[in-house]
Amino acid sequence: MRLTNNQMFSRSIQDMSQTQKRLNSAHAQVTTQEKFKTSGDAPAEIAKSSYLNDEIKKNTQYQTNSSMLKSTLGLEETTLNNLHTAMERGRVLSVRALNGAVGEKDRHAISLEIGQVQKEVFSLVNTKNANGDYIFSGTSSQLQPYIKDDQTGLYTYRGNEQDNKIQIATNVYIGSGDNGRRVFESSPARLTVNTSNLTGLITAAKSEVVDQGEYDNFHTHNYDHNNPVNNTFKLNIMAPLVPGDRDTYEIQDNLNNVLQSGYFSSDRGVRFNGVNISAQGSSPGSVDISLMPSVNTNILNTLESLKTALSDASLEKVDFRESMADAQVGIENAQYSVVSTISMIGGRNNTIERVNESNSSFKIINQEAMAILTETDLAAAMTDLTKEQNILEMSYKSFNKINDLSLFNSI
Repeated sequence: MRLTNNQMFSRSIQDMSQTQKRLNSAHAQVTTQEKFKTSGDAPAEIAKSSYLNDEIKKNTQYQTNSSMLKSTLGLEETTLNNLHTAMERGRVLSVRALNGAVGEKDRHAISLEIGQVQKEVFSLVNTKNANGDYIFSGTSSQLQPYIKDDQTGLYTYRGNEQDNKIQIATNVYIGSGDNGRRVFESSPARLTVNTSNLTGLITAAKSEVVDQGEYDNFHTHNYDHNNPVNNTFKLNIMAPLVPGDRDTYEIQDNLNNVLQSGYFSSDRGVRFNGVNISAQGSSPGSVDISLMPSVNTNILNTLESLKTALSDASLEKVDFRESMADAQVGIENAQYSVVSTISMIGGRNNTIERVNESNSSFKIINQEAMAILTETDLAAAMTDLTKEQNILEMSYKSFNKINDLSLFNSI
């Protein structure tokens, strides 16, 4: 077969052009350190790398969310710790007020300090974050959670019961705060008892919880939420059968079952399941003893009641002791709720740490897989570059040799 000079020239140019393309591709891989220039070079690998890139971006965003979440939870935890400290000061002051050496002026001074504690608590429960959102309003973060009703003098919660949540991993959402309804409105007030419906020659009656633990246990096991009449017991005071003997008493339930009986003295009263019931007058007569329902209150209203009791010089000793006991139990329950919330925040922080470590591991794994798919093996790319350079040089030399071939050169 005869090869013309044009055929040899064209074939040489074509080979050098292909070699130049391979050289350019090898050079691009070395300089950009990427295997492929377009998706058409390797569609499957590019598709896989796009998926991995999306996963890496997700993990990066999750890590950013985790950092923001830890900062938000840190603000809440600091606020709750300050609240606990303020509450403890209020509790200490309520205990000090029961000291027999504390007079009317001292109580007034204590009430003024309680007022300052209340202002601090009011400020803390209305804390804002850096974005100007109230951290205890739930999802209604633009609404101030606590305000004071000027007509009732009570503090009310205006937020909702929903918590904001932030995604820190696939299907993992962590609450970024706690609404005030759960933290401050779920604290039970002190369980109390009430006397009413005086009959016969009984002119006055009072009840005082002298053993809170005993009474709480009795209340828990005997309070009837479905039938309130079962929550009322009757103290019957009866004249002695023998003239000159002491009066006697019986305590009956709603079915007239006698639960307790004995001699009665108005000076000492009657001790009944942690409650001391005193009655003034003479026999015969009766007093109704009612278990009061369990209710929740917030710390602001507890401090308001404490402040009012300290400022009221007309309160009798029993009523004053009851008011101080109400405050102490209310504050302790509020402290327990705050400490429980701090514990939950600690648990959330631990979860964030573990999930963040997993996200970091997944991100590294995905980056390595993506690098295998799309990044150039630099050593192999340098070898290919050198090889293509040598091939191109040899192609140039061969072209020059072939181009010089002619019959005239042999004559």
